Amino acid sequence: MTSLINTERMRIAMNTTMLCVLNSETLATSLGKKGTESDITLYNHKQGEKAISVVMPTRYPDKLTPLLYSLFLGSEVFMVIDKLDRTIGEELVACDVMGKTKGTIFLENYITPEQIKPLLSGTGLSGWQIVEGLGNPNEMREELMARESIPIPGPTRVSIDHSFPVKGLGTVCLGIVDQGVVKKHQELTIYPTGKKSLVRSIQVHDNDVTEASSGNRVGLAMKGVEPEDIGRGTILAEEGVLAVKNRLDLTVTINKFWKGALKNGMVVHAASGLQFIPATITMGGELKAGQSGKLHIELESPMALSSSDAVIICWLDSVGSRVAGKGVQ
Repeated sequence: MTSLINTERMRIAMNTTMLCVLNSETLATSLGKKGTESDITLYNHKQGEKAISVVMPTRYPDKLTPLLYSLFLGSEVFMVIDKLDRTIGEELVACDVMGKTKGTIFLENYITPEQIKPLLSGTGLSGWQIVEGLGNPNEMREELMARESIPIPGPTRVSIDHSFPVKGLGTVCLGIVDQGVVKKHQELTIYPTGKKSLVRSIQVHDNDVTEASSGNRVGLAMKGVEPEDIGRGTILAEEGVLAVKNRLDLTVTINKFWKGALKNGMVVHAASGLQFIPATITMGGELKAGQSGKLHIELESPMALSSSDAVIICWLDSVGSRVAGKGVQ
């Protein structure tokens, strides 16, 4: 990022494939070079105007949030399975709840397709491919590089996952353009705080650009803010695009494999994008596996979201999957 303003180039039409890899650093490193590393790790490969960004939940399963963040950032999932345990079960539930309909399972250590297919049947993962072994990384990389991304139109919206100070630049943040186009010198609102900031400069895979479209991973140098003003979970967007809420009324559907029950007074966590916020449930009765119903949650801190954004309900004390289900407004 230190070369962020060294040269100015015209806008490039970078075509980026964002991929979430689970359970195999070997597979991740075969697809890209290690970059940003924290509780999630990014691996990148660029060739001309096309790029692959791989994200892995480094500190999962000790913490649930790296899994949720990685699944949010990746448009497709590559999951390696070499044993069947609680972690695999939780990953499958999370993928289903978060709507990851595009994915591939790579089987290792004598795990067979017949063991996996019943776990996918009747879920949103039923269309996933199942492959024995890790396959040929070079062929996978070529196939991923050949894909064309489909832009998501709409007002500018960028989800931020890292921020830090850079000498001579000020505050730099890293994130993904969720929709629309982010432009140099564009003024954006930082949600949920409502602060304003100007985009000084933009990088996409180490290229200085004047704008970047949806699907691209970007580095943004921002004016007039500190790193703590624009940390993980904040969203850069045009004014009025998102609502900031402290309470939500949701219709929640519980995953059919979840082993618990949502009840009145339960303290859960609500996840939306890269936001993960404690919340208290108010409801009548209870919700168990496979059921749908209405509930109200009071959030401990504000959440920024649009009317179409889903909210993932998590219970960290669960004996099984900590991901319970999905709520819609």
